[in-house]
Amino acid sequence: MHRINLALYNTYDKLRWHEAHKRAIARASPIAKACEGNLILLDFPVKSKEEVIEKVKDTTLDITFLKGEKFHVMKALPPQFGIAIATTSKPKKEKSISPNNVARLLEKNSICLIIGLGRKGLPKEIKDKAKYHLDITMKGIPLETCTAIGAIPLAIYHLRRRK
Repeated sequence: MHRINLALYNTYDKLRWHEAHKRAIARASPIAKACEGNLILLDFPVKSKEEVIEKVKDTTLDITFLKGEKFHVMKALPPQFGIAIATTSKPKKEKSISPNNVARLLEKNSICLIIGLGRKGLPKEIKDKAKYHLDITMKGIPLETCTAIGAIPLAIYHLRRRK
């Protein structure tokens, strides 16, 4: 079965842990679990998943998922998580892909939806590396980070299940 993987790219401070990091993980881990995929933290100010667990263990977050094999902390996205798809309200025309076509991709490949944390969104170098750009609204409407974390993977998950 091909997976919908979710990568959170840290656009906040690269050297210091913030409350926003903890909130993003709390929002994203149940979504990744519901979509039966991996959760990948990219460029977060931590060295290991154990360090993340230590930082979030005092929250109401269910850390069982984080202790499992589907949670990863990395500096860059390796190819084993599938086709990289940058989520953005401003997709490059030549890289733009519709939600339905992303669901079709899942028939043959796993995908990795990359979501940038914070107002800045994904940096240009991450968008350039991604094979596709996905605007889940198909209207150029920017989404707040927590909305994107829930809406994008679940929309794709349900489109795939309809097929």
